[in-house]
Amino acid sequence: MALRFLKAAEANLGRAEELLAMALVAALLVVVNLQIFARYLFHAPFIWPEEVSRLLLVWMTFIGGAALTRRGADLAVDTFIEMLPRLPKRLVLMLRDAVMVVVFVIICFEGFELAKAVNGMPLVATGLPTALLAWPVIIGAALTSFHCALRLIVEIADPRADIPHTPKVLT
Repeated sequence: MALRFLKAAEANLGRAEELLAMALVAALLVVVNLQIFARYLFHAPFIWPEEVSRLLLVWMTFIGGAALTRRGADLAVDTFIEMLPRLPKRLVLMLRDAVMVVVFVIICFEGFELAKAVNGMPLVATGLPTALLAWPVIIGAALTSFHCALRLIVEIADPRADIPHTPKVLT
């Protein structure tokens, strides 16, 4: 029952991640093209688009990375892992997920320390808080560790399930 709830929550969270990533791509497209038009058509560039596009790109990177992890499409060199028999392969992938949970939890905490350190510092062009560059690290790391932890929990709870590294199709 709890596992089914976690899987449903992950599916909903994954859809939200993907929608947010798509919205960030669209916003980035608008901001960059606005700057191009302002610069070349009106000969009066804005000051803020570079900063805003940097923010959008950072947010898109970390949210998108979490979404890819959820699908099992995270970056991996798995040539030798794919050649292993089923049981050793499962154990290696479980170890990978456990290590990823630990690493991303550490990144989350370090990102939080960074956000606290730069809190109150404004970005130059927009005046937005510099912490907006640290929060995607925190949120992306938390989401990625959640997806890896759930992958690990599913593997432990249901050893007959598909091997967790296999990328998921769009749902």
